[in-house]
Amino acid sequence: MRISYRWLKELVDFDLSPDDLAHRLTMLGLEIESVERPGLGVSGIRIGKILDIKPHPDADKLVVCQTDVGQRDPLQIVCGAKNMNVGDRVPTAVVGATLPGDFTIGRRKMRGVESQGMMCSARELGLGQDHAGLLILSQDFPIGEDAVPLLGLDDVILEIEVTPNRGDWAGMIGVAREVAAALGTSLHLPDSSLTEADDLASSVASVTIEDPTLCPRYIGRVMKGVTVGPSPLWMVQRLVHAGQRAISSIVDITNYILLETGHPLHAFDLQKLLKNRIIVRTAKHGETIETIDGQSRSLDEKMLVIADAEHPVAVAGVMGGLKSEVGDSTTEILLESAVFQPQSVRRTSRILGLQTEASARFQRGADPEMAAFAMERATKLIQEIAGAQVLRGQLDEFPGMRPPLELTLRYKRTGVLLGAEVPPATQRDILTKLQFDVRERSPESCTAGVPSWRHDVSMEADLIEEIARLHGFDNIPSRLPMVRKTEVVLAPRETEVRELRRLLSGLGLTEMMNLSFGNPSDLEKAGMGENLKGMVMLQNPLSENHAGMRVSLIPGVLAVLASNLRRGVSDIHAFEVGNIYTKTENNELPTQHLRLCLVFTGSRADAHWGVEGAKVDFFDAKGFAEALFVSCGIEASLMSFAASGPLKPRHSAQFSCDDTVLGYVGSVSEEVLGRFDIDQPVYLVDIDLDAMLNLPRSKRHFTALSVYPPSLRDMAVVVDAAVPAEQVLQIARDAGGDLLRQVSVFDVYSGKQVPEGKKSLALGLTFQATDRTLTDKDTQKTWDRILKNLRDTLQAELR
Repeated sequence: MRISYRWLKELVDFDLSPDDLAHRLTMLGLEIESVERPGLGVSGIRIGKILDIKPHPDADKLVVCQTDVGQRDPLQIVCGAKNMNVGDRVPTAVVGATLPGDFTIGRRKMRGVESQGMMCSARELGLGQDHAGLLILSQDFPIGEDAVPLLGLDDVILEIEVTPNRGDWAGMIGVAREVAAALGTSLHLPDSSLTEADDLASSVASVTIEDPTLCPRYIGRVMKGVTVGPSPLWMVQRLVHAGQRAISSIVDITNYILLETGHPLHAFDLQKLLKNRIIVRTAKHGETIETIDGQSRSLDEKMLVIADAEHPVAVAGVMGGLKSEVGDSTTEILLESAVFQPQSVRRTSRILGLQTEASARFQRGADPEMAAFAMERATKLIQEIAGAQVLRGQLDEFPGMRPPLELTLRYKRTGVLLGAEVPPATQRDILTKLQFDVRERSPESCTAGVPSWRHDVSMEADLIEEIARLHGFDNIPSRLPMVRKTEVVLAPRETEVRELRRLLSGLGLTEMMNLSFGNPSDLEKAGMGENLKGMVMLQNPLSENHAGMRVSLIPGVLAVLASNLRRGVSDIHAFEVGNIYTKTENNELPTQHLRLCLVFTGSRADAHWGVEGAKVDFFDAKGFAEALFVSCGIEASLMSFAASGPLKPRHSAQFSCDDTVLGYVGSVSEEVLGRFDIDQPVYLVDIDLDAMLNLPRSKRHFTALSVYPPSLRDMAVVVDAAVPAEQVLQIARDAGGDLLRQVSVFDVYSGKQVPEGKKSLALGLTFQATDRTLTDKDTQKTWDRILKNLRDTLQAELR
């Protein structure tokens, strides 16, 4: 929101400099993004009066003017414009003047005739884009005076950030209220009085609201005899300084009132409304509308529209329709000022892909009382500028009228929350300055009626926040809070989780963070539809994509992976740590579980010219998970299981420790990858951190390296094809005892030389003692024991 310093001074009395005002607004909570001085560097512009216009002797498209700028002699100026007449007053840049863009005016000859300055258009002064001719000024502009202040070029523009909870800051009046309350000065609302004709508006047009929930209030004004033309200079100045362009008087007035009040308006050409009716309803099945941007848009049955007797003529709170818009030939107008449900406008705006000034303001919540003031203020301006005849009475439908919210403020509670004592009288005075209706005072408390524009105030703490803002945060002393000793640890896992994050980051993984929300469609895409029954759905979600609490990290991880792949990041090794949420019986609070998800795709390492790049596979994912377990002192075993959900059958496995399932590792199925538009293999690890961190952990002990040489032996055994290699290794470790330092699988074979349904595993065995050099007898004895245990347990045969 761009705030005009000069305009603000018309609405509220203050004598602060622009920089001091910016500081004061910042302390009130209005973030100042920039302070601009649009006329900075513009000088030497005078009000000139054209005394004579003659054709240029050597140029058909040029004229030679004599212009009085208050000096002894008039200036001779060569000009190419054609829209001026003798007697017109125009801004004139004399020799030595500077214009926007660091352009300096000097004497120069144009086709042999000396020009002693330049008469300016609006665009040359930075007052809009009109460059069709000179800027013709009113006859009351004094000749020879400095045009910079007269044209508002000395104004200062403060750009503020309007927070979502303070929609009233999106208008000049709302900001003026804040300044008046902070400085204790008077607020001057602009005049909205007007003259009405004898004919009743209700005899010409009608308004019907079919859905009061989506439209609590709709006001219409009927005007005839309208003349659409250019807007006055003062209005154009303010629109330009606010970052808008002047279009025509009627459109400019609605835009001007939007800036002044923060409330959107819309003008319909009354003669283009069938039966002169306005019906506020939801769209019908298959209806479309061509909006004023020339686009045809399909409407669904949840979208609120403004319709005439048959067809939609505007998308409520978003944009008007092309067929009913006001044009140069319009003579009769129905002006709209309404209040629409923020959620409805937000949904419609998002689905249609239309973000407008109106929708941005309605999404923050509109003030039903300001709707009435904005209507009268705009009507007055249309009457003054466009010569409208205003029919008597408003077409005001207000089915959503509600009594003001009343809150109780306890004076002592203010001191408790702020940590500073604010006298009760000061508390009441602050709320009164902010236009709260303070009454029913007592020594301990008071009751405050909340103004209609303060949608952000709903509880006592909000009142106390207002007191803190105007009392001044810098007046609240700094002090250390009281800390009570307690044995309760609010986040008992935080230290361990931080260690896990550091470990995984140190292993080269990138941490990703998703919101704790999800939606059923993402679960379906990830092949986890069976988890839908456990999803906790939200009553007021941020959007349809965040309709519930997530029941798994996997859909969010795959979505982030797909997003990165679309942006050209093809090698991803990442992890996410976060809570998931599941329903409980009797609609109690959901349970939350801490989970860890690892994801791998693309190359195993960064590309290097001397090494052929290898792709990540199942064993990379498995290795990272095993490294995690080892670092936590957990002996996890890997077993095959019947994969479901996103993992591919026969390409996944389950981690467990004793009887506790810790998680899963595997390759994501092609079907799931296709739903996420992922065209390369992806490997996932999903770990239950709550279960893992609750397990007893073995302590690490230092063991010196043996000074005696190792003995290396091999063993090839044939086992059933369904036997996991990990089971074979574990049996070998148990049988090998202290002498077996290491065992690993270095080859797996199945083929003609092995019976059907069998496979051959080649084991590499490393034997080593810490107190002696092993003999062949020692090694053979242990080797034999390992083979015997494999035969007894798995019916293995030596190959």
